[in-house]
Amino acid sequence: MSYSFIILLMLSTLIADSSSLITLAEDTLSEHVEARDDTAAKTKIYLISSSSQYDESVISKIRQVFTQQGYLIDTTYLNQKPTPLGYVNTDENRAQTLIQALTDDNVKYLWFVRGGSGALNLYPWLYASQHQISASSPKILIGFSDVTAIHHYINNDIQWPSVHGVLASHNQEMHELNRLEKVGVYNSIQQVFQAIQEGVTYTAIEPMNRPAFEGAQGILNGGNMTLVQSLFSTRYETDYSDKVVILEDVDVTSRQLDRTLHQFEYSKTFLPKAVIFGQFYRINATLNEKELYRDVIQAFAERVDYPVYYYPAFGHGMTNQPFMLAQQINIECGDDYLYCSLTQPPLSF
Repeated sequence: MSYSFIILLMLSTLIADSSSLITLAEDTLSEHVEARDDTAAKTKIYLISSSSQYDESVISKIRQVFTQQGYLIDTTYLNQKPTPLGYVNTDENRAQTLIQALTDDNVKYLWFVRGGSGALNLYPWLYASQHQISASSPKILIGFSDVTAIHHYINNDIQWPSVHGVLASHNQEMHELNRLEKVGVYNSIQQVFQAIQEGVTYTAIEPMNRPAFEGAQGILNGGNMTLVQSLFSTRYETDYSDKVVILEDVDVTSRQLDRTLHQFEYSKTFLPKAVIFGQFYRINATLNEKELYRDVIQAFAERVDYPVYYYPAFGHGMTNQPFMLAQQINIECGDDYLYCSLTQPPLSF
């Protein structure tokens, strides 16, 4: 079997996999529509943004699409006064707003408007308030990209699960209002709730080294690679020995990815149960560019002893499948199959 044929087979399988998940999300949508009076109409989504500033006009659009799905939107915790660095607010103000939301017992769902940068700066205030936050009712945080810094704190220190998934401003429903937006267009709001309530099953998980064919299981962790890397050798770094780590990124060249993965390889503390790589290439990347990123990941996989998988169906691309962080994940591989399958149970506290 030629290398080119394998690549084409992989791409066609990924497309088919994404299509089946979209169909599944549509089926779930009809169920939600029928039960809106009992479920969605009683569910309030609190919006928050703790990183880069956002376009104020997007909030009314978010409210529109969530309302159309039967959900209520609350903007109590949106407090934008952009700084010279382009953050939503000062570090302290962003931290205090987030802490207020995390300790508000009326909040169950906290959905991030956007990512960007700057969430890591909030750690001193978050860790100072750790006891207060831990004593509050658990919240389900939803988002990705720079939100990884918040997920890391919530998952590893507060011990709450969360959802690595589409932002409130970038999803299938928002794409219907603005066709120019391409990030997360194949993943709906309803699919996130489906994942929370029913768990997930993804196929087309490509094993990249020999240990990967044995399968893997552990507690899911990670998110944006740059944020995970930023925590190395800090007092905030977690123990990865029982973790399956997902990694994705954007605006990282193949050379930069290669350099960073050598750092991951050389780390004395990054020894996870397994790693799953998502999308790193840009949305309009050519097939050759996609192959180059895959080659870098393949080379890394051959240098490490733990299982490495490739699943470019999450991250800053058109497909951003939801994952439940701080929850069990199981990867199984069959001897007669080119790809493995991944499952997670419904989210539970």
